[in-house]
Amino acid sequence: MTALQQLIDGLTDSYWELLVGLLVLVFIWKIGTLLVGKRPLAEHLPLMTALLDVILLPMWVIIISGLLRYALRALELPSLIDPVDWWTDFFVYLTAAWAMGHVVTVVAKQRRRRKNRNEHIPKLIEALLYVTVMLVAVGLFMWQQGYSFTGVWVSTGVAAGVIGLALQRTLGDLFAGVSLGIERPFRIGDWLELPEEKLVGQVVDLNWRATRLRGWDNATVVIPNGRMASASLKNYYSDHHLYAPWYFVNIPAEVSPRFACALLLDAAMRCDSVLKFPNPVVRLSDASKVPYSYMVWVHLKNYPSMFRAREELYREIHLGLQEAGIEVSPEVTEMRTRRAHTNRAEPPTVALALRSLDVAGVLNDDELNQLAARSEYRYFDVGDQILAEGGVSDAFYVIIGGLVDSAIRLPDGSPKVVETLGPGKHFGISEMLTTQQNFLEFIANTDVTLIRIDLDAVRELITKRPELGEYLAGVVKTRLDAADAARVASRRPVRRLSLRDVRDGIERRLRGNRGERRG
Repeated sequence: MTALQQLIDGLTDSYWELLVGLLVLVFIWKIGTLLVGKRPLAEHLPLMTALLDVILLPMWVIIISGLLRYALRALELPSLIDPVDWWTDFFVYLTAAWAMGHVVTVVAKQRRRRKNRNEHIPKLIEALLYVTVMLVAVGLFMWQQGYSFTGVWVSTGVAAGVIGLALQRTLGDLFAGVSLGIERPFRIGDWLELPEEKLVGQVVDLNWRATRLRGWDNATVVIPNGRMASASLKNYYSDHHLYAPWYFVNIPAEVSPRFACALLLDAAMRCDSVLKFPNPVVRLSDASKVPYSYMVWVHLKNYPSMFRAREELYREIHLGLQEAGIEVSPEVTEMRTRRAHTNRAEPPTVALALRSLDVAGVLNDDELNQLAARSEYRYFDVGDQILAEGGVSDAFYVIIGGLVDSAIRLPDGSPKVVETLGPGKHFGISEMLTTQQNFLEFIANTDVTLIRIDLDAVRELITKRPELGEYLAGVVKTRLDAADAARVASRRPVRRLSLRDVRDGIERRLRGNRGERRG
């Protein structure tokens, strides 16, 4: 008899009523938590609860054994005490092993939570963990009791072979499930496409025999793990993973590729379901045959949002092409004898583009036409520098198509994008009308189409209408105030300009240009 058993026997002899009452209270509490479904301590302190179970569960087995031993002694049945001791040791090993397996699963779940992984551990892996630790516990118990493994192995070898042959497919599914749980080509919550099965579904469970997928029709498809392990599949991942599909649009070859890309990019940027970062990408995919094929590559927040985003994207593309007077050119196999419509879509005129500016409201038609006559289209490829940092611009630009990044240079020399400008926006007016060096640089995020308006055209307008200079000074002052945050972020000396400083800077800039021309 061990010292622990002697201690328990002493307690049961003196306080058996108290121990029985305590066991009844614990039993009632366990039943209550199962019925209510709430375990506050386990929910808020799961690891501490699991560690306590490693001690408490074997202890409760020993206490129950002590009460049984006390009852057997009271009933004068000493012959049953040895079997009770044997089963007590056996269940102590099992309960301790189960509690340690529970500790391992709790630690694994907490690590996943710290890494922001909203995924569950497959039930198959949890079951295998519990089975493994309990088999180890049974082995240790048998070793302690003096059993020989050799005899057990020989006596059960033939039976194991027969059972293995009968359960060949089931065991194959079991080991396939184990390999899927270890390799993890997919997780619970991922969306899978199985081309051979012609099936798309979300993984809802992975157990010892099969994987369960829930399709779009909300039906559950059960696929044996053996077939899942050998099947080719495409993983679209969970609802927290970006999905980046691409779509193709056919546009007549008469339309300028730059203009077509700008229209498609503008349509993608108008879609609420399409992410603005990373930016949509439009490329001319195939110009070897008519009509030309363009690829529109977008990023969505997840795979299930693809259906709404695709409809919205095609709707905006249709609207944009229709407003530009362009007909989409699908591949048509029907032979027709009528004369085909010739698409003569061109980018908007300079005058029409200038009317979209915020300064256009203070200019009349003649002044807009005067600016348009002194302006021109400019084209930049992705990555080109439009305005450099530290320079003084002699023009300002209106974006017709594409995206332009406004960036600052941090002290370590790395660029930081402050704002991304789209079609209809303009930049460079502050840099053109002041003598301050430009602390921003403007870089083409995509292929860009711009309208360039030089300083001479603006100077002539201000000479005829001095009040226009006052208005432009207010516009420049607003832009400079809005850029103070970017200046502070760049950690460079900041000198806040007043409205008078801006007016003086504009006058010096205009006088300087007139002097250069006279010279």
